[in-house]
Amino acid sequence: MEEATADSADDRSVSGFARWFLLSGNRHLVSLVVLSGIGAAFLAVGILDLATVTTPNRVMWYLNGTVNGLLTLVPITIGVNQIVLSHEFGSIQDLYERRTDITDFRERVEERTGTAVSSPHASTFFETLLSAVADAARTVQDRFDDSRADDRLTNDVEEVTESVIREAERTNDELAANGTSMLRTFLTMLNYRNSEQFHDVRRIRAELSDFDPEAAKELQQITELFVEVDAARQFLKTVVVERQLARLSRLLVYTGIPAVTIATIGIFSYRDIAGLTLSHALLVGVAGTIIVATLVPLAILGAYILRVATIAHQTAMYGPFIPESDD
Repeated sequence: MEEATADSADDRSVSGFARWFLLSGNRHLVSLVVLSGIGAAFLAVGILDLATVTTPNRVMWYLNGTVNGLLTLVPITIGVNQIVLSHEFGSIQDLYERRTDITDFRERVEERTGTAVSSPHASTFFETLLSAVADAARTVQDRFDDSRADDRLTNDVEEVTESVIREAERTNDELAANGTSMLRTFLTMLNYRNSEQFHDVRRIRAELSDFDPEAAKELQQITELFVEVDAARQFLKTVVVERQLARLSRLLVYTGIPAVTIATIGIFSYRDIAGLTLSHALLVGVAGTIIVATLVPLAILGAYILRVATIAHQTAMYGPFIPESDD
């Protein structure tokens, strides 16, 4: 049963092109891929005469609807900014308590990791936490190397602690390779899966509570570090998502105004362009360029929403419950 759960968790992690498209890829490049696909499909349909795509009435109908749709970017942008600013604003007491909570959290992590002053950089901060997790697991391993506990319990402890060490070291290696980028740090921590390990450590600790109280106490330290890792990861998620939404609102303005301008110019000039003596392929190209240009804000919006939604989906699996499906 445990193997099935672990396998299902692994199946939920996106990798390869899907991970690049949904999470790690530059959102501008992802938008470009989407727009290139739309443009290629439009050109193929138009040049191959699979549909009439250059008729002025059809292009006018599309551009009129596009202008109306692009104007809705204003309330969308305002709504996105409200989401971001709702967390930034507050009374002086609220801001003070928030800052105090962060300081208390840092001091608690410093105490549990044996660090004088924790790093202000997210990547180094998580490296310190994960190193402490691995060290605590090694301490339990060393204790059981000389223990006279029964073979089943010893093997169980060895298997769980080795899994904890391996996952922590793998994640630490990725953090070191990715540098200090806050987004890359968070995307790396998305793949750090400790929910199953948290359950296993608590189960073993319960079995050892009477047999070896000291070992149970050391296992308790691992679970406490897991809680700190999850809390830091959720806080970093909040920061990353806020930054992504703030960037999205800015890009919607940057691309929305030119898109409305292009659509408006197209409405007033496309009938005249279609009346010129142009080859069919060139006319398809002109119509396709106008259409793709007006879809840039939608592509940008889709690229960022995909990232934020995927982050929300993946972080939903961390905590007291482990989803066994994508429902």
